Amino acid sequence: MDNGKQILERIRIPTRIIVHRLELTPSALADIVRTGTLAPANGAVCELEAGGKVIARGRIVRRRGGFFFKVRETAEEARS
Repeated sequence: MDNGKQILERIRIPTRIIVHRLELTPSALADIVRTGTLAPANGAVCELEAGGKVIARGRIVRRRGGFFFKVRETAEEARS
């Protein structure tokens, strides 16, 4: 039965981006270890994981001063 009312606006699912390939200098690696943060280079190959499952593969791209995940393939596309 659809009464036309919206029940839910947003849900939050813990996600993380897993970097598969990245070239670093020894000093850059030391900075990551020291700060605990990584700012992947534009074009880094990654997977987007949500709820413990890989849902997409893509790259990190920089646009308008920020970093974004650009989907190249969803997990469903990879299975077919």
